[in-house]
Amino acid sequence: MDLEKEEIVRVLVLEPQKKSYDTISQLLTEWFGDYIELTWRSVFENGAEEIKKAQYDLLITEIQFPELEDSPESILESIMDLAGPSELPVVVFTKAEGKQLPIHAFQLGINEYFGKRRLKKNVLEHRFRNLFREIYRKKVVSIQMDDSLKRFQDLYGMNQSEIQDLNTMVKKFKKELEKEYEEKLNLETEKKKMQNVFGMYVDPIIVESLMNNTLSLDQKGKEQEVSVLFSDIRGYTTLSEKMKPEQVISFLNEYFTAMTEVILGYGGMIDKYIGDSIMCLFGAPVFQEDHRQNALDCAVEMVQVFELWQPKWQQIYGFTPQIGIGLASGKAIVGNVGSFQKLSYTAVGDTVNMASRLESIAKPMEVYMSEGLYNFLPEEYANKYKYEELEPVKIKGKEGLHRILSVKPI
Repeated sequence: MDLEKEEIVRVLVLEPQKKSYDTISQLLTEWFGDYIELTWRSVFENGAEEIKKAQYDLLITEIQFPELEDSPESILESIMDLAGPSELPVVVFTKAEGKQLPIHAFQLGINEYFGKRRLKKNVLEHRFRNLFREIYRKKVVSIQMDDSLKRFQDLYGMNQSEIQDLNTMVKKFKKELEKEYEEKLNLETEKKKMQNVFGMYVDPIIVESLMNNTLSLDQKGKEQEVSVLFSDIRGYTTLSEKMKPEQVISFLNEYFTAMTEVILGYGGMIDKYIGDSIMCLFGAPVFQEDHRQNALDCAVEMVQVFELWQPKWQQIYGFTPQIGIGLASGKAIVGNVGSFQKLSYTAVGDTVNMASRLESIAKPMEVYMSEGLYNFLPEEYANKYKYEELEPVKIKGKEGLHRILSVKPI
């Protein structure tokens, strides 16, 4: 496709790792083809010089560079200082971690923030398409205004003074249009800030869906295939009675933080915390084809992460806690439950009861899952973990005995 130079979105990628740049380049080329032109700089100083040229429509940048000893926050501030004069949109694509980093970034005025760890391609594509749509609209307005002015000049043969007056008028008009677009972009930025802060308390999948109006806040329920995970600390009541109140809170914060990071990393939605227990859903409210695999991988990793924390907890609190996890997959009724003052998105039904029952009988540091989840795993999962069939169990409200399995890493 032959495009005019003015129509192409020029993207500067400031990224020290070639592998990361190749990933970004491949995805953007796949999504936008000839409509983008990429320039790569791996050294911060060289990237800074490119930014000063003010010839780019978008900056995608890391905020950690091997040649710099500055903190990610300081590097981010330097980047925003460079991008500010030309009002260059900025997207952060980083391996840096820290809950306050995204908040600080949005406060500085960035347009998007992505962590490299377990990034979902569909979310990335959606956010980039929205951003490129706004960038391209501004470019098209500018191109159309310049073309209209040129045709007007050619048609009416104006003298230099008249052209100058018309140019002044057009520039003023363009400035007003750009101001209008800028207000829209600022609104999007504010939404992203709210999304980021809100996302510290609510699953990012729900926040993203709410922002895009793809998830309704009404109270209608629907039947949907989901995977449900319950986790619980074994003997916690007895242990907590021996701990000071501040120790209990400190331990729970560490435990919930560690487990939540794993769950959100696999696209799970945390339904609720019940004492020391966690209930979460996979495949709802936004359906995922791979919700079973995500739930299983998540459960196994939760146990592994828990094991990494055990020595620290033994050293600090004087005990070694253990966790048990139950998994089930099948149909459930999902939707918002509660009042208009307080809504809670949740799932109810036999699948939820099965996961809860399996969690209650799971041995310490083990994952028990239902036959309904195991039977629908893809073939490659047959050799990914070690499965052991257990004694069938009776589930409250369901007839007969039900086959269950334990899962362990190989």
